[in-house]
Amino acid sequence: MSKAKSDKFSIENLEGMLSILRHELGNPITSLKITLDVLRESYDVFDEDKKRAYLSRASELVLKQERIIEALKYYSKFNAKEQEKIPFLSFWKNFSTIVSNKLKGGNIKLINDYSRAEPCLIKANNPALNKIMSSIFDNALDALKGVDEPKIELKASKTNGFVKIALRDNGSGIKKNDMAKIFVPLFTTKPGKMGMGLTIAGKLSWEMGGRVEIESLSGGTEASLWLKTIERQ
Repeated sequence: MSKAKSDKFSIENLEGMLSILRHELGNPITSLKITLDVLRESYDVFDEDKKRAYLSRASELVLKQERIIEALKYYSKFNAKEQEKIPFLSFWKNFSTIVSNKLKGGNIKLINDYSRAEPCLIKANNPALNKIMSSIFDNALDALKGVDEPKIELKASKTNGFVKIALRDNGSGIKKNDMAKIFVPLFTTKPGKMGMGLTIAGKLSWEMGGRVEIESLSGGTEASLWLKTIERQ
């Protein structure tokens, strides 16, 4: 089993982030330079179809760069700076309804247990809270594709001044080598995905004084969101 936390900063994490950013930004630029160099040097001998092919390739590489920039802008779009007191059980009820509706008509079994979540208040940003939980839930759905008897367990409990929301799936888990990268911007193992979901979730939870933990287990993954509770006034 291995675990990653959104609030854990280290030189290794920073180096991982820089490495992925160098890869995502550097490779397309290198390919674009080579494509344009070949086109420039051979422009007079290329026929029109060949020229169009190289220009099309260059456009695709520029588009990839634009998508990376959009992903980084997407990260800056979300924040949890404006917070309010939210009754936790009210939030849980609303989120449980959203989850049930998403799973309606499918074959995924849902276990919803909040018996250990006493009535309490959390200081949070409601849109940010929903964004975090949606990202975690969507990751669980992706992990269950092709799984026999897919299952999601939702649990909430209160302990030591925090509410812990745990979401566990019975998918294939996360590869050990990927665990250190899951909160890194642009890192993804899923084709067509932006690779910003857990990065944003980690940022938002930190702004609310909490954290996100991801643990790869034998036969699944458990994602936990920790939120600080506040005294009623």
